[in-house]
Amino acid sequence: MKSVYSSGSRSTSVDSVMTPMIDVVFLLLIFFLTTASFQKLEKQLPAASASQPEAAPNGAAPQPTESEVADFNDIVIKLSTANNVVRYTLQSNAVAGFEELVQRLQTILRIRQDVPVIIDPDNSVPAGEAIRVYDMVRQNGSVSVFLVAR
Repeated sequence: MKSVYSSGSRSTSVDSVMTPMIDVVFLLLIFFLTTASFQKLEKQLPAASASQPEAAPNGAAPQPTESEVADFNDIVIKLSTANNVVRYTLQSNAVAGFEELVQRLQTILRIRQDVPVIIDPDNSVPAGEAIRVYDMVRQNGSVSVFLVAR
């Protein structure tokens, strides 16, 4: 049986056989580079929140420790209304009022500023209140703030 790449006069060289294959590879490479998207993907909202901490003995909300904040993938602030009163929830824990929300968020952001903050208002929450919380988060030094829109 005679090989195609024998030293005979009718054989073709390896270079001439590989040239079309290399051309095809380069064309595919150019195609995938021009059609690829190099943008960062959006984060899925709302993401999983950290586990709920135990309640403090005096009834006040417990302050998060550094290890708890380090485990946060993101901070979720939910806004809802009941009887025309805005209620705040931070990481699935009810917060007494806006001032307490500010204090707890300041504590978290002092430990870790790069954690994303997600503000999730219900449809019944006034837009002004959602903007107020957004501005407060930005003023306290958060690097990335997201507002959930429906």
